[in-house]
Amino acid sequence: MPLSLSPYVGALILATVISVGVASYGWQYRDEPTGWWFVALSLSAGGWALFEAFYLLADSASVRLLWFVLILIPAEAAVFFTLLFALEIAGYERLVSRRTAALFAVWPTLTVVGAVTNALGLHTLLWESLSFSTTGGITTADVVYGPLFWVDIVYSYVAVGAALVALGIHCLRSRQIYRKQALLLFVAVLVPPIVGAVYLWTPFSPANPIAISFAATSSLLAIGLSRYRILDISPIARDLVIERMADPVIVVDRKGRLADTNPSARALFDVEPSSLGTPVADVFDVEAAEALETGGEIRVVDDNGEARYFEVDRSAVTDGRDAIRGHLHILHDITERRVRERWFRALTENASDLIFVLDADGSVSYLSDSAAQTLGTDEDPSEVQTLARFLHPDDEDAAVETFREAVARPDEDATAELRFRSSTRGWRVFSVRCRNLLDDPVVGGVVVNAHDVTDRRKHEQQLETFANVVSHDLRNPLNVAEGYLELVKEADRPDPDHVERIETAHERMGEIITDVLALARGGTVDEREAVSLDAVATEAWANVDTKSAAFEVAESASFAADRTRLLQLFENLFRNSIEHVGDGVTVTVGRLDDDAGFYVEDDGPGVPPADRPKLFESGFTTANDGTGFGLAIVRTIADAHGWSVGYEDAADAGARFVIRGVERAEGSAQDADAASADDA
Repeated sequence: MPLSLSPYVGALILATVISVGVASYGWQYRDEPTGWWFVALSLSAGGWALFEAFYLLADSASVRLLWFVLILIPAEAAVFFTLLFALEIAGYERLVSRRTAALFAVWPTLTVVGAVTNALGLHTLLWESLSFSTTGGITTADVVYGPLFWVDIVYSYVAVGAALVALGIHCLRSRQIYRKQALLLFVAVLVPPIVGAVYLWTPFSPANPIAISFAATSSLLAIGLSRYRILDISPIARDLVIERMADPVIVVDRKGRLADTNPSARALFDVEPSSLGTPVADVFDVEAAEALETGGEIRVVDDNGEARYFEVDRSAVTDGRDAIRGHLHILHDITERRVRERWFRALTENASDLIFVLDADGSVSYLSDSAAQTLGTDEDPSEVQTLARFLHPDDEDAAVETFREAVARPDEDATAELRFRSSTRGWRVFSVRCRNLLDDPVVGGVVVNAHDVTDRRKHEQQLETFANVVSHDLRNPLNVAEGYLELVKEADRPDPDHVERIETAHERMGEIITDVLALARGGTVDEREAVSLDAVATEAWANVDTKSAAFEVAESASFAADRTRLLQLFENLFRNSIEHVGDGVTVTVGRLDDDAGFYVEDDGPGVPPADRPKLFESGFTTANDGTGFGLAIVRTIADAHGWSVGYEDAADAGARFVIRGVERAEGSAQDADAASADDA
């Protein structure tokens, strides 16, 4: 090889090395669509420069002609891959498909075939004449080009021009670092056509300098790879990212590397621009990196030491072929929501009312502490599932209807009165209010507030009973007394029978008033003392007009009670036996075998089965002169102590009233008897 050719050959070899080196560097991006076109473009440029070097090194006309024809293969390929690479990286990947690539490749293929057939002398479409000459050790080609050559030149410049237009638009749309990236791509693609235009106008080298100019293109692309990471997903993702979004935005490529951040994200996490391309795990802490990987929430402590909470909205970034290029993460500040949630939880956990949160299907998602304690459940709300097992069976339909009403009408509260089973106090009546907050981001359910109104309902019933007594039961004896009083006034000498009737009416009113006051006391017993069953029952028997009735205590016991009210309980049970059985009744008091209470029974006929469900209702009586309050008073006193009262048939078919749930007092029955005797 003549020494005078060394500068040209050396330049071509250098261009080849640079292009192949850039292609090998870009090989790590082969999984990206732009990576394939980039590698193909770099290899085509390197092949073009290498074939030009072989052309200059050829030592015969025939070998030189062979390389002259073969040069067209990488040259046409370089133009072809330049167009595809530019369309792909500028965001026009929908135009880059197998069909369009095949269409773009039609002309380059025809050109290569035309060159081969032209060299074989079948036509003169590419060149009409071709000869080689050596002057001063420099080999040149004397070519008279045919029409196909100029058509190929037009095709090449149109293809490269389309690539430049796409990159130019991309450059104008990009911001900051991405505008520099786009501008670098634009300049890299612009260099070869400028060199080619000058060479066509004034040939200035023995070989086509466009091959050497591609070394400059490859060098610029290498800079883009190392500094601006031109093959990352950033150019595409940038169209989805608003630079001035208040929410932090983070873009991660498919390999888990940080591809982009907006100013809000950089300020929040103190991320440097130089961190682009670094694995996410090396940029963020473990919690933040995991949240970006899987979605969820991130807790960040700001410079003032205050915690801020962000919800990660994670979505895939796809190209025009729906291939996933990475993931876009938008962080929504939910700090205020978390504060509201803590406030809501603190409020519900310290409320005395029962508070539940139900899902749209009625499943329990939250139970307040008060609800769990009242209902007697330590289960996780997700395991409770529904409230049906705490509801009274007769109230289940009403509960379902109330829930449906709340769901159907979000702007209105749905209310009802339902019975829930308390773990310590049995069935309790609650005023229930349902509020539809399914759309509330904090609650996300139907809030059920249940307020215990059992005592209020009892008081209301007592007031109603009192009103009935005043309006009816007291009215009757009062009318009798008024009627006989008029007769007394009109008579010169009062009839003793009339006076007796007036006295009886007043006694009757006194009994009714006493019973009503006993009912009105209700409530609960706060102070108790140790009492003896024998002593209290005996004292109560002495307070009642028992006439010829008999009384006995089968077995005594000692327990804690309000002595005064317990006396009332026994007095009413004794009166009930005497009124319904008669003067000859025998009443027995004793301790239950299980030592959990006591009983009062008589030897009468007992209570008919049909009357038993109403025994303890206010105003119910089967006696002609009864008030109907006696057994209701017994139930009220038992409830006040936390006891239960019920009816059973006695062993000899008489009536037997059983009081259970009695708390035994410390010490023996004898001690209680002694204490009772001292008090007396």
